[in-house]
Amino acid sequence: MADKSHGQCLVCDGVAIGINFGVPTCMPCKAFFRRNATRLGIQQFICKRDGDCLVSYKRRRSCNCCRLAKCFRVGMDKSLILSDEEREARNKLVEMNRLKRGKIPKLQCIKWMQPPYVLRMTISKSSQYLSSSDQTLLSNIFHAHETVFSIKKNDSSICISTPEHISLHDYANQISHGFQNSIEYLKCIPEFARINTDDKIRLVKNHFGIVANMNGPIMQSTVPNNVITTWMTIFGAEITHAHLKSNQLLQAYIFDPVLLKIIVIILVLSSGSPRNLSTTDIDQICDEPLTIFAAQNVYVELLWRYILSRSASEQNAVKFYSRLITCILYWKKLSACVDEYVDNLASELKQMNPLMQDMWPKPAEVEDITDINVAKKIII
Repeated sequence: MADKSHGQCLVCDGVAIGINFGVPTCMPCKAFFRRNATRLGIQQFICKRDGDCLVSYKRRRSCNCCRLAKCFRVGMDKSLILSDEEREARNKLVEMNRLKRGKIPKLQCIKWMQPPYVLRMTISKSSQYLSSSDQTLLSNIFHAHETVFSIKKNDSSICISTPEHISLHDYANQISHGFQNSIEYLKCIPEFARINTDDKIRLVKNHFGIVANMNGPIMQSTVPNNVITTWMTIFGAEITHAHLKSNQLLQAYIFDPVLLKIIVIILVLSSGSPRNLSTTDIDQICDEPLTIFAAQNVYVELLWRYILSRSASEQNAVKFYSRLITCILYWKKLSACVDEYVDNLASELKQMNPLMQDMWPKPAEVEDITDINVAKKIII
């Protein structure tokens, strides 16, 4: 199709791949002109013959001097060559425009990240692996989440398909509504409710990022274009692509009625956090880690039995479980990347609402005061 659309390269008579620097050229001549046109005056181009060498498809590499001269002679424009910085800026603009038009890149999941089997929705094996108390607990988890979130799904104050945000603090304030609902959901979990208030605050703060990242896909299965544009504006292309990949991984699990709801509980009921790896503040250590571990273990074992009950075999369940853990590690990595990025934006942090400000580390002298905002949400 290229030869029909653009004809021959005006430099070497090869097959043109497009209009490059003003004229139809092949890819090798395009690259040659970009590489050498900017070197005029810096590097000498000398013809070893009479200055009129034949430049053809087969002999275009014989004489750089005559080839470059022909590039200019057929009309190639040196001023159209972009610098590395200009080319990077243009690529970012093209990427942003593509995302704005809804052309989300088809991110290729690494094979070992993809769930090998979809969990079956039959209940034929439930009684084999799930006790009556397990089934009651699963039902309570489902209804607790539905009670908190179902009323909010059509609430314009938390719907993420709102106008594009151009600042981090506006975006953070927007997603804070959904995060408050997550706190309400956790308060419905008996094991979380029995943890002391100080440890609840630590758990909510330590795992804010991953809970916030999972909220969007749970509430809306597709990412609105304006949210992608917001991510590009605030975080840049690298973190935006990581967000899209995270959402792609979540797509495999969002249609199960309770799977992600259990995972959120398990992740929050973890006394350890990557956020505390570089701190020596003893106040970041949970007061009752064994209580938290015991609470988490209830839901880890429940998750395993639930996956067994939905799998065709134990081997499939093991594969599914291991893939799921790999995906969770990816979500945690994304959360850490966002943390690192946001930590350098002190002015944006100051403009967030009190709850969102509390989600990031602060100087010790203000830590106790600001945690009151989180405590209010947990206790009330």
